[in-house]
Amino acid sequence: MIKLSRKLDMLMKELKKTSAETFFHCLRTKKYTCALINVLNSAGVTDYSPDEIDTICKGAMLHDLGKLKVRNYILTKDEYLTDEEKQDIYKHAQWSYEIVKDELEDYEHDVVCDICRYHHERIDGSGYNSMKDLPLYVQIVSICDVFDALYSDRVYRKGFSAEKAFELIREGKCGMFDNALIDKFELAMEDFME
Repeated sequence: MIKLSRKLDMLMKELKKTSAETFFHCLRTKKYTCALINVLNSAGVTDYSPDEIDTICKGAMLHDLGKLKVRNYILTKDEYLTDEEKQDIYKHAQWSYEIVKDELEDYEHDVVCDICRYHHERIDGSGYNSMKDLPLYVQIVSICDVFDALYSDRVYRKGFSAEKAFELIREGKCGMFDNALIDKFELAMEDFME
């Protein structure tokens, strides 16, 4: 069971009020993350304990909390962002980290902070900070985050079908993910798309 500090609970409620799209994206990312971890554990790829699963899923739920600091008109803009506006969006990962870092238990701190800070990094270095060496739990949340971003309707575009969203991930159109992780994600999709 995922427990939030009073401050994080309050901030999640604020996120729901100010950007319901982002709030529900975070919840879906958490749901997809749980499904993917179950597939990975069942396949013997990972051996996450229930507490570790809760911690990773907590990171998935909080990964975009930094969007509270992004100017609201940017989050609701119904056309593509300018370069300056993109720079604001790029900061949200660091802001998510800064928001959560002092609100976590010791046992979950590093994992949740890594997810918040690095969920836009890719193994080919094509992320915000060009990092390549990413913990598996960050990659797990990242692929779920990307899938939901593609699959969901946005103010500036209609969501892709699940099949098309997966195809874009498989083709590396959103940065590179490990092929074995992509294969397991496809299996997990069967669970969460029902």
